Amino acid sequence: MVNLVIVSHSAALGEGVCTLSQQMLQGKTNCRIAVAAGLDDPDFPIGTDPVKVMDAITSVADAEHILVLMDMGSALLSAETALELLDPEVAAKVTLCAAPLVEGALAAASIAATGASIDRVKAEAENALQAKRVQLGVEDSAPLPPPVTLAQAPGESAMTASWVVTNPHGLHVRPAAHLVAALSGFNAALSLEKEGKCISPITLNQIALLQVRCGDTLRLIAQGQDAAAAIEAFLALAHNQFGEGEATNSTANELPAKITGAVHWLAQENTPFLPDSLARSTAKFPALEQAINHTLDDLLALAHLAEHDGLADISAIFSGQHTLLDDPDLLTETRAHMQQHQHSAALAWFQVLSGVAESYRELGDAYLQARYIDIEDILHRTLCHLLGIPLAIPAYPAGSVLCAENLWPSLAMQLPANEVRAICLRAGSPQSHSAIIAHQRGIVMLTGLGSSLDNWQEGEPITVFSSGKIARPGEEN
Repeated sequence: MVNLVIVSHSAALGEGVCTLSQQMLQGKTNCRIAVAAGLDDPDFPIGTDPVKVMDAITSVADAEHILVLMDMGSALLSAETALELLDPEVAAKVTLCAAPLVEGALAAASIAATGASIDRVKAEAENALQAKRVQLGVEDSAPLPPPVTLAQAPGESAMTASWVVTNPHGLHVRPAAHLVAALSGFNAALSLEKEGKCISPITLNQIALLQVRCGDTLRLIAQGQDAAAAIEAFLALAHNQFGEGEATNSTANELPAKITGAVHWLAQENTPFLPDSLARSTAKFPALEQAINHTLDDLLALAHLAEHDGLADISAIFSGQHTLLDDPDLLTETRAHMQQHQHSAALAWFQVLSGVAESYRELGDAYLQARYIDIEDILHRTLCHLLGIPLAIPAYPAGSVLCAENLWPSLAMQLPANEVRAICLRAGSPQSHSAIIAHQRGIVMLTGLGSSLDNWQEGEPITVFSSGKIARPGEEN
């Protein structure tokens, strides 16, 4: 049994990572998670305390092993100091892990819940950035270690089962975690295949590397004593949309056939920043780090809001944004950009994240391509925190039709559904997270309307049909 300890400078971040990681445990109790995060000082709450780390480790010391994940800097020093303070018998159980905090904790929790060894849990955590690097086309300065389990080609005695994935968002982290939990523990050699590529289906990172989307065909290959039972478990889970069958459509609000309301254009403060204005910023790198921490807190709050509203799929969207932002490579690249080009922290951050957004725009897969708006949403939110611009939610009269060039997913979640009943965008994609969130909340959203919005005046009445049609009064027929 392996328990986990999360060490972070931020209490909110530490608790948020713990909450996300506990979702990977699938209700299992054979892995416990403790948090040592922040300082008990209201004036200076950011930091780590070795005594807190020691107490957290002691609280989960009933396991054979304890894996400690840390965010950066003094978190590592505090963890090392805690080892010196601990009883030697407890300290001998502790392994400090160099994995990225959020991705590593999610990967470690999912595999620890299966009863895996400490070496396997540590390796899974340390490989946690592999899937993101492959998806974003990032080359490593040093090669990553090979996966813990390499899937083998099936022999003559292998059993197989195929399934076409119907999950709207493919096998993202929650359904992938369900699959890991369902297939772990069988006395069988298992491989999961998509388009000729085979991976181990009992490691979250390798499943992520397959980039399984809605409509993809998966084939499970099983050999050994429990092969039949593993196939049966796979098909049972697949029939339930890999754990999302009950939730996928049950919580979505029904879209009205048409909405008639007054046109209101999105306020100027919710439009993108321009490089020229960012170049004049005097914000330094530490201020950017603080702005990112504020944004991470925002994303956790949005995930909790969606969860509270019964929108588990939407909660997963903001959890995914949190994981994407909490990537130390982004800060490393930003610092290098500042030094090389003598740019401000604001402009360097803009250039780095704009490059990530552009890499999504260039993808051939329409679903993945639409993810660029998530990057731009994160960029906008961080820059607002960095430059001291309030993130206000605009208010509109009940039944309004909101018009804009595009819309952030975070704003689609926060707009009051009784005020904004329909959204019309010049750009955007029906596969964007903004559109998915709006539809789940019962708001009609039309995207890609282009110049047809050019003559719409503030306050004029308009009718928007969920079928995609728009009409002025008297034109409904």
